[in-house]
Amino acid sequence: MEVNDLSLEEKVAQMFMFGINDSNTDGILNLIKNNKIGGVILYKKNYNTYEEMLNLIKKLKDANSSNKIPLFIAIDEEGGRVNRLPKEFINIKSIYQVSQLNDKNLIKEHARIISDILVSSGINMNFSPVLDIYNNSSSNVLISRCFSSNKDVVADFGVEYMKTMQNNNLIPVVKHFPGHGCTKKDSHIFLPLIINYKEILTKHIKPFEHAIKNDCDAIMVSHIVIRKLTKLLPTSLSKVFIKKYLREEYDYNNLVITDDIRMHPVNLLYKYISLRKAFSGENDIVLFKYRENDEQTINKVIEMVRKNKISEEKINSSVSRILRIKEKYNINDNIDIVGCNITEANKAIQELNDKLNI
Repeated sequence: MEVNDLSLEEKVAQMFMFGINDSNTDGILNLIKNNKIGGVILYKKNYNTYEEMLNLIKKLKDANSSNKIPLFIAIDEEGGRVNRLPKEFINIKSIYQVSQLNDKNLIKEHARIISDILVSSGINMNFSPVLDIYNNSSSNVLISRCFSSNKDVVADFGVEYMKTMQNNNLIPVVKHFPGHGCTKKDSHIFLPLIINYKEILTKHIKPFEHAIKNDCDAIMVSHIVIRKLTKLLPTSLSKVFIKKYLREEYDYNNLVITDDIRMHPVNLLYKYISLRKAFSGENDIVLFKYRENDEQTINKVIEMVRKNKISEEKINSSVSRILRIKEKYNINDNIDIVGCNITEANKAIQELNDKLNI
């Protein structure tokens, strides 16, 4: 599939990824069938059991089966406190607990177990690993989610984790660029403001640089304001920042994905410009929690392109990257979902948890 084979409407829709608010999937299924959106992210509140999870994924794939381009079906599955698997699964321990043993084989085993469960369930993208550097000033939201407070350890272990996922045909999305460990604020609630931009550039951004050098497929950009570098915008909406510190500085030409632009502080402060800024900048995929009438949201972006408020050339570049990654991982909505063996998965999880002496 080539970009030139797609209409403007199809190209714009590929850049949308929606999160389902609850167990009601009608709105999302309509966006898939009628608008041909590029992806969906699952939350734990979308299902209670593994059977329900598999049935939901099958519904999503069935809704997209007659469309030209397969869906990204994503999830946030890190283990520990960020666990999106149904109740039948033992919760795998956090990556911070694993990394304390300083054993790369355990790091890879953690990634392999999660990858096996997700891929066999029909999921092709995971918003993991976290490449933030934890320190005493970090937000409590990062506790146990980071590999380490040492940037070199985060870089080294993070790339091992990323590559294990890639080798298991699961797309890793490293996050939260340029490093959320530099702030005490939780960007789900408050918009972090960073004054010491030099610490970002000399420390927190380094694990992402290492991931890029090792062929990372996708990077999630966080909502943090760095006054000297992004002015009054969060990094996720700053074309200048992403272009300079991802595209140009590191010659990065794979996917850039925003964190959810409907998070409270971004929606509150940038509601009237966030849509245009997100799509006209260097982002390739824009993440939203689904709302009713989001067909209108897609149409707004299409109209902005028609009025030259957003460059169609920029849309083409983003869709080219999306198509390339979907082809790389051979994503296919017409393959039957088998599901994993829960007993075997739990055995592997328990064996790893036991090695941590916890």
